[in-house]
Amino acid sequence: MAEYNPIFEKIFDRVGEPGDEIIAYIAYGLYKQRKRDFLISRRKELGGPVPQEELEIFHRTYDDGQIQLVWDAANESLATFAVNYADEEKKTAVREALSDALKGRFWKQVGMTAAANFVFAVGIIAIYFMLRFIGFDLLDRLRALDRMFQGG
Repeated sequence: MAEYNPIFEKIFDRVGEPGDEIIAYIAYGLYKQRKRDFLISRRKELGGPVPQEELEIFHRTYDDGQIQLVWDAANESLATFAVNYADEEKKTAVREALSDALKGRFWKQVGMTAAANFVFAVGIIAIYFMLRFIGFDLLDRLRALDRMFQGG
């Protein structure tokens, strides 16, 4: 099989692990951008089209070192994108949490907590009065216990 695009083949020969394909596509895009920049620059310098011989020289300069440079740049670009994406997702999550808190969930929870505390307090008071009704005075017992430990 004839090489249809030698630079593409050189870049994709580096794919070894799952996920490397995306790096290869980004690297190839970076190569294409450099090629475009070269053609635009040479076209301006020459005042006309770039000869095929110069384009072939450009292609030959893309040896393993140049391929490694675009591969590394692609890898770095993907890592930067991932970090920026994660940072934005974190900011969005925090904004949504604050928004939810201010929309009423926070105050609803405060109200539920206050109601639960009120019910608990009423329950404790009811238990105290029931104990007094049957002749057990909790406060007198606690005072007696305190006197016993204080030696009085």
